[in-house]
Amino acid sequence: MNYAIILAGGVGQRMRNSGMPKQFLEVHGKPIIIYTLQKFERCDDIDEVVIACNVYWMDHMKELLGRYGIKKAKRVIPGGKDRQESVKNGISAITELGAGDDDIVVIHDGVRPLIETAIISENVRVANKYGNAMTVRPVIESVVITEEETARFDNFKKRDATYSLTSPQTFKLSILRQTYDDIENVNQPIPLLDTALAYTFLGNDIHIIKENNNNLKVTTPEDYYILKAMLELEENKFVFGLA
Repeated sequence: MNYAIILAGGVGQRMRNSGMPKQFLEVHGKPIIIYTLQKFERCDDIDEVVIACNVYWMDHMKELLGRYGIKKAKRVIPGGKDRQESVKNGISAITELGAGDDDIVVIHDGVRPLIETAIISENVRVANKYGNAMTVRPVIESVVITEEETARFDNFKKRDATYSLTSPQTFKLSILRQTYDDIENVNQPIPLLDTALAYTFLGNDIHIIKENNNNLKVTTPEDYYILKAMLELEENKFVFGLA
């Protein structure tokens, strides 16, 4: 079985809106989280979905699932105080659903609605083969890495060998569970904000999957309007037979 944990526990502080979490904001009449869930609903390589939701919006989330006919979503559970706790809550939920050690768990941000089903499927394929996978976006500009106020030549990195981390991240359940057991109470030199960081911090290599730079994460008001334009572009391509 292949499971997905969709992280939808954010409160949307950077959106400067009236208080509605960003995942529930509507674009072209549909909530952002529904665009995301519909991608997983359409992906043949995903069997069941668990949604880690802002606890105050769980009833609203359940109502949306019924309204939009999202059948694969088997549980809506409380999100944690941070991303890692939300993932751990998701692990507990899929374990209760009967997931076994070799089952695949795809972890994805609820506010990345432009994820392609082909990327989801590739995550599942690679994780089945190697036990892990993470999605990255190739950078399109040169990168400088420095902690100083100045930079030297060595601080410049080749852009064709530099990536930004997106999602999904995917693991066999046994590996995912072991990762969180092993980092419990470990002194972390930097915040291990997601599972890929935690897994590699423990000395493991993770396999990368390159996506196409369209996998936008909606965090700011500017992102919202970019998403709106990108969805409109997708619709126009379909209407005019260009897709």
